[in-house]
Amino acid sequence: MPSRLSDLWAGRLPLPTVFWQWMIFWGFLLNLGATFASLAVLVMAGGAPQAWAAVASAALHLLPVPFNIACLVGVWRSAARPEVEPTPRLLMRSAAVVWTGASFLI
Repeated sequence: MPSRLSDLWAGRLPLPTVFWQWMIFWGFLLNLGATFASLAVLVMAGGAPQAWAAVASAALHLLPVPFNIACLVGVWRSAARPEVEPTPRLLMRSAAVVWTGASFLI
């Protein structure tokens, strides 16, 4: 039995579920948590910048990248399903690219 993550990657889930539930809801929470953890490491490092804190902070900030890419691929492939109309396909794919790009910066 395939897992939900493999269904996401393969584009077997409905487009609204992939976009709103996986990418927006869970992606937002994961990115927010990683950002807070990253900032917490910098705050705990104290006033003077420390190399270990910078490396740990960057690693924590980039931790959600594989999930974000999996969501982008999932949206892209789910949008390619024959039952998806051309306008929602274009809108969801465009929004997914913008969201993924923004998640790298925030």
